[in-house]
Amino acid sequence: MKRIIFLIGIIILINSCSKDNPVTPQEPQICTYPEGDRNYTWRMDTIAIFPSWLGGIWAFSDSDAYVMGDIFQLDSNGIRKGYIGLHWDGIHWSKDINGTVEEIKHVANDVTGDDFYMVSVGNWAINPSKPGIGEFDNRTKKWKGYQFSTAGELRSVWTDEKGYFIAVGDNGMVYTKDGYTASWVYSKAPTEFNFTKVRGISKNEIYVYAYKSVAVGGLNYYQLWRHYDNIWSKLFDTQDSTENYLDVPVNSGYSVYSDIAVSRCAFTDSLTILLSGWESYMFQSKGSELKYKATNLEELGYPLRSLGRMGLSIKLFSPNDYWIFGSYYLYAHYNGKNFELVNISELVPYSYYSTFRKMVKTKSKKIFLAVDRSSQVYAVVQGHKQ
Repeated sequence: MKRIIFLIGIIILINSCSKDNPVTPQEPQICTYPEGDRNYTWRMDTIAIFPSWLGGIWAFSDSDAYVMGDIFQLDSNGIRKGYIGLHWDGIHWSKDINGTVEEIKHVANDVTGDDFYMVSVGNWAINPSKPGIGEFDNRTKKWKGYQFSTAGELRSVWTDEKGYFIAVGDNGMVYTKDGYTASWVYSKAPTEFNFTKVRGISKNEIYVYAYKSVAVGGLNYYQLWRHYDNIWSKLFDTQDSTENYLDVPVNSGYSVYSDIAVSRCAFTDSLTILLSGWESYMFQSKGSELKYKATNLEELGYPLRSLGRMGLSIKLFSPNDYWIFGSYYLYAHYNGKNFELVNISELVPYSYYSTFRKMVKTKSKKIFLAVDRSSQVYAVVQGHKQ
């Protein structure tokens, strides 16, 4: 009996200690990312001829994807016909996208989405161009289009995949939508440059890339802006570099940049910005501070610059898995250990300034990529994981 009473006492003591001093699991101190996969077999589908324009692609799954733009094809009688998008059903690209020009109301420049909702942005009028937005709900298979009176076109769109969308365009134009049923709200950033790329960490931390073309001398200038807690901060400007936060070459033959990508580690609150161009860089910082450590990607073995090729587009899935697409159809992939050129034999090199849209990867790691195969042939490349 004494032994039983003693054991009961021990159990009560243990329970009381655990309640007063609960054991909490140790929080991770670093972000760990799986090694990026570059082992794919590739398939290419020619989908359009000149004078088409591929605005972007979004995939809800391996067998449910949309490529949007101004797409021309020849029918069985050799007559050229135009479409605003094509749908991939797992077998072929169909002209039926459950919507008409009147419903979508624009030609797409960019597309993004989440598991069930897609937003396409572009222009709906010419001379002068006006911004247009199309929303597609994949559950109902219905489009909803918007036309705005602001001058210019929308060039890029990003979502946090929780119902927040931000679209950017000419002359610092910004449209935001916070919630799937919310309205689009216009605002103007403090710049006259044209916004061309928008990438985000959250709806409170957005990065926007911009350019301006000057007729005299044929010069192009570039800016990178941060929108953090509703405050705009200019991170670099190749026209006026007096207060650049990012240390990049400016006002020289190498001050040509094309795309950005961003990522933040929640555990260490550390930010990574990737910038592609003639010179490609990685910038790192902590928290919200505007102090950045710069690393030229050549130090990590980045091969495009050493081959005299420019990085034209970049897609960041994680700091250990990102692609930089270069001129002459060269693709450099970083897997967390090294860079390697990936050969997509279906794409025959043609022009120096190739055109790429954002690469999309499904949950099963299948890749979709819209490209200009040549000056008059347009295609979608699909990558199947080996």
